[in-house]
Amino acid sequence: MKLNLFPRTQRGADTEPLAESTGAKKTLPPALTPSDEQMKLVGVLHQLLQVLPQAYSGRESIKRLCQMILPASPHIRLVWVGFCQDDSGPTIKPAAVIGRAVGEAEHWHLAKDCFDYAAPFAQTVDWDAGHESDFHALFAPWQAHPEACSAKAALAIPLRSEKARMHGMMVFYADSEDYFSETGFASFQAFGHICEVIWKQSNLSHLLTRQAQLDSLTGLLTRRRIVHVYEEAVAATAMDESPLSILYCQLDDFHKINDLYGWAVADNILAAFAKDTGAQLRKADSGGRWNATEFLYVLPATDAVDAENLAEAFLSHFMHHPVNIENWSIRLALSIGVATYGADGRGLDELIHYATQHLRSSSSAPEAEI
Repeated sequence: MKLNLFPRTQRGADTEPLAESTGAKKTLPPALTPSDEQMKLVGVLHQLLQVLPQAYSGRESIKRLCQMILPASPHIRLVWVGFCQDDSGPTIKPAAVIGRAVGEAEHWHLAKDCFDYAAPFAQTVDWDAGHESDFHALFAPWQAHPEACSAKAALAIPLRSEKARMHGMMVFYADSEDYFSETGFASFQAFGHICEVIWKQSNLSHLLTRQAQLDSLTGLLTRRRIVHVYEEAVAATAMDESPLSILYCQLDDFHKINDLYGWAVADNILAAFAKDTGAQLRKADSGGRWNATEFLYVLPATDAVDAENLAEAFLSHFMHHPVNIENWSIRLALSIGVATYGADGRGLDELIHYATQHLRSSSSAPEAEI
């Protein structure tokens, strides 16, 4: 059964207050009283706030959080953290799952349906409840071998994000049915809050990193980032001896468009051009804005013949497909050159120089139609 820890609209008839579900109270072993548990958990909370470095990635920080919780109590068998979106599959793979009970089940995917977005809830072991019971939501990994289950209770804490379609959950498993009610829920909620902060900071860091790597106007990679992508491609080529080529593209006489239609339209044209070129690329290819009206594309696993074919496809596309901006249909003139790693040079500057010396032009002057 699923048990609400805080008042809210009941999800179904099987929802009961926690105190009514656990039956007669069981005391923890005298070696570790509830107050001892609380003090240890509070100590871990203080330690977490001091030692979790911002240098960790979000996933590593969450894993570290779980690792630090476990020594606080011999009763905690497992800590599970996972995230899902509205369009996620029926089962959710954990971002972290740590504890002595990990080896008791084949995998630790939990059902998306057990993610509760409103309030914490608890479940206790009842293998006789039947497969139709939502009890199995948090204990699903043990269903194939319930005799191996050393956990008697689970406490799920929802994790909230600023994104409406993204949800998270932190689940604690204990070997005593009354562990969470005896110890209290405040510390576990606090762990959930810390996990939320890590998650949100990780998302923000990822967003800031992504923004720093992308050209704000075109959405292509920045010059620095495309250089890094090229260096990674060279390293991969050295390992598997696969071919590597680049495609260099420049928009000819683009200043005329800027003079005719203004900088706002010109910026929109650049953005539309970048989007159109992206549609011509394969999944493994990467494009970057090299200069104001110059673009560089890194083409892994591409020999000279394939690079030439891609260049011809680029030229043909823009010769026959004007860029459409607002009420304007503007045909662009562009020049393209290709170079292959090894045959035409090895350094990026050398390859770009070769490509610029062998440019082919669409030979179409810019023109516009209303």
